[in-house]
Amino acid sequence: MIDINSSSSSSSSNNNNSNNNNNNNNNNNSNVFEINSSIKPYFTCIVFVISLIFICSSKNIVTKHLPIGRAGSSIIGATLMVYFGIIQPKEIGSVINWDTIILLMSMMMLSNYMEQANIWGMASKILLWKCKSTSIFMVRVCLISSIMSSILTNDTVCVTLTPIVISACKSTNLTFFPFLMAIATSANIGSSALPVGNPQNMIIATAGGLNFFNFFKVSIVSSILGVCLNTILLLLYFKKDLKNLNSNFNQLIETVNPKVEEIDNNHHDDDGANNQSKNEKEMENINKEVEEEQHNNDDDDDDGFNENKNNNNNGGHAILLVASSMDSIDLSDCSIINKDKKKKENFIEIYFNSKEKSIETIVNIIKLIFKFRVAIILTLVLIGFFIGMHMGFTVLFGVSILMICERKDITDIINSVDWELLLFFSGLFVLVEGFDRQFEKEAWTILEPFVPIDSTHLNVLKIFIFSILILVLCNILGNVPLVLSLSPRLLEALAPDFTWILLAFVSTVAGNLTLVGSVANLIVAEKSKSYHEIGFLEYLKFGVPSTILVILIGVPIVVLIGK
Repeated sequence: MIDINSSSSSSSSNNNNSNNNNNNNNNNNSNVFEINSSIKPYFTCIVFVISLIFICSSKNIVTKHLPIGRAGSSIIGATLMVYFGIIQPKEIGSVINWDTIILLMSMMMLSNYMEQANIWGMASKILLWKCKSTSIFMVRVCLISSIMSSILTNDTVCVTLTPIVISACKSTNLTFFPFLMAIATSANIGSSALPVGNPQNMIIATAGGLNFFNFFKVSIVSSILGVCLNTILLLLYFKKDLKNLNSNFNQLIETVNPKVEEIDNNHHDDDGANNQSKNEKEMENINKEVEEEQHNNDDDDDDGFNENKNNNNNGGHAILLVASSMDSIDLSDCSIINKDKKKKENFIEIYFNSKEKSIETIVNIIKLIFKFRVAIILTLVLIGFFIGMHMGFTVLFGVSILMICERKDITDIINSVDWELLLFFSGLFVLVEGFDRQFEKEAWTILEPFVPIDSTHLNVLKIFIFSILILVLCNILGNVPLVLSLSPRLLEALAPDFTWILLAFVSTVAGNLTLVGSVANLIVAEKSKSYHEIGFLEYLKFGVPSTILVILIGVPIVVLIGK
């Protein structure tokens, strides 16, 4: 006899074995190469440190022999983390912060549309328009750099504004270095005002789930005071250089200002000519109406005179009575009918004229909206931020509207996106996550006592030490890697908003400490190397006092407003 139970059990065991084999195959497919768990921490640390050396170093012996760039270093490090089983391939989608990637990409597209709208051309005119001294020129550079950085990110502003300022300095024989420092330092401080000002702010806002308005109301005050203080320090530090106001600078201003005034005068003259032509047309219409009325009155008088003449020729009392009765009744009725007819004709004419004017007004409004479409979209995007809409897709929605309005191929817009930067951040998310999984306990154990988590009982010493640690670590590890490492721990600790905003402010201003502390600094240095090569120590002499003073003033404001 055949034992059914044994056969069923054997079949079930066979099924289990096949399932286990499938699971093993799946695991083997998911883990490209699994290394020993005891080796993982050492391997992860080596990969992370070497990757950071390549990422944070702009020029050294290693990068000269292997110039793979930041994006290449990030991608290689992330690939090693995945290939050796530190992070599973299926986890990559959840490790990368797609909100930040989408926000970065969409802001780059919007920035390209703003460049096409000649916003930077307007900025260059503002820089030199009626500029009577180098000190005023310095202040304008600081203001434009900081304001534009809060909207377009500090990296974008440094890429675009640096050539404009270099051109102005070259034409006027001004020293390059003071104004290059103004661009870099003001861009970093100004970008702390909004969540879209720099990449680390975007990461903090998306990871911490911060409301745009709450971020803005806390950071804007510290950012404004920081920019003002940094501008004053620039004016004092470069006082001797700024005093060298030469004749070439005055000559340039004298040649620039008349052109601007001439354009304004021509514009006003055109407006005056248009207004004068309109007034002349109105006067001609009024004169025509007056002449028509006089002509009609003359016709009425002639008719009355002829009637009276006929009445006198007939000479009968009855006829006179009839004539008088006709004059008193019929003629008055006719005049009323004529007046009513004229009123109706005038009403119809006014109606159609007003209708044409209203249509013309609507068309002009539509043309005006289309002309300033980029500024309108930018304003609506900022409003969307303030009311709590998703930042990345809000910008992308505005960009989509501009694409429809342009009705052009978007190849230029796609090419304007810095895909290398997006790849750099994508790889960095994976790289930091791999390091975080192996050393999260050790790193957090060191930092946790100094992180201000409790908003009800603020410890001044703890906030001070936390700010100093962030300042130093940002210049060793980089502000973006540090923010990525701290974000998961702050989420687990349920950190209040002011802790996130404090991290954003300090990590952003920390970029002004050294030349390699911020990507924006390196962009300015790279763009200006043909005219003035910024040295590490040369930058450090101004960067250290400026950064420390701005943090000393800004941190208490962030804590007091944000708690």
